[in-house]
Amino acid sequence: MYFALDACKAADYVVIALSSTVEVDNRGDVLLRALQAQGLPNVVTVISPNDSLDPKTRPAVVKSLLSFMQYFFPTQARVYDLHTDADRLNAVRALSEGKPEEVRWRDGRSWIVGESVDWKDGIMRVTGFVRGASLSANRLVHLPNYGDFQISKVSAKDCFSEQGFWGLIFFPLR
Repeated sequence: MYFALDACKAADYVVIALSSTVEVDNRGDVLLRALQAQGLPNVVTVISPNDSLDPKTRPAVVKSLLSFMQYFFPTQARVYDLHTDADRLNAVRALSEGKPEEVRWRDGRSWIVGESVDWKDGIMRVTGFVRGASLSANRLVHLPNYGDFQISKVSAKDCFSEQGFWGLIFFPLR
């Protein structure tokens, strides 16, 4: 469960796939409640394709799952049924053309989506995408399960990617 929470912490979109035939179990309910408490950006809910579901009962199942998801995420406007071509296209469109909502607890803090980590002479170098507020070398950085560390240097790589600007951060581990 912690892996899902950590992944959703850094995500701009969270895709929740539900079954049209199997109810959400206790573990899934606990995960949804934890995600709700943590705060999420945009949630896109999809129903996995299932040919065994009767086409006459499909709209009622979609409506029921939308009601279920709106309990956890009230702004959820729609559940995409991946069994139909139009909903598959609309789900992809929602992910590719939408503008991610901001999560308040992330706005005031700088954080990094790490791409690589190097250890050399007691110094950890993290390469990744800096998100949120601007990153200052005069601040401490918290590494979950390891503690707080002083940044010794922040430098920018001289490249841009389709996803944005990438930076280097150096942490001395003492």
